[in-house]
Amino acid sequence: MNVTRATKVLASLTLLLTINPVMAAFRCGSALVSQGDWPLEVEERCGEPDYVATYPQTVVPGLGVVQTEEHWYYNRGPQSFIRRLVFRNGKLHREDSLGYGFYPDNAGPCTTGALQEGISEFEVVARCGQPLSRQVTWQVVTPGRAGLAHRSYPVPVEEWLYELSNTQFRRVITLRNGRVVDVESTKKPY
Repeated sequence: MNVTRATKVLASLTLLLTINPVMAAFRCGSALVSQGDWPLEVEERCGEPDYVATYPQTVVPGLGVVQTEEHWYYNRGPQSFIRRLVFRNGKLHREDSLGYGFYPDNAGPCTTGALQEGISEFEVVARCGQPLSRQVTWQVVTPGRAGLAHRSYPVPVEEWLYELSNTQFRRVITLRNGRVVDVESTKKPY
């Protein structure tokens, strides 16, 4: 292999490795959606989402919420992954592939054992319904590997309160960026 060809191959590989995965397109049947698309365009191509969660992202005193983030979930059944489309300020920001989907009428039981780390907020709601109460905070995270500079970004952290059975305990489910990170028991107030 001569130097020119080796340089071209190296440049091509470098380009492939530096392409931002956020820029990749998400296929909905025969249509594609990509970063920067409007929610209406995504809904026209992909249909209505199975679940939508909306978060305030930036609040300015005196003005209120000035930026929002929405998570749209698409569940195409147990043979496909659940897809989460993240919209920031009315534009598609990124697409995430989650665990395998499920049949809409068979999401699984709402038990402590089924509510494991890693499942999505959509799966929790499909199994257990809406929580009795919820609170949202934001945490700043910096992704990446040691030694590499990466931009920090805020992610929503929620606590959802559920009463799963007729016992003296309730469950507090903590979600970070739409995924379960912890499930704790808490006593009822009486």
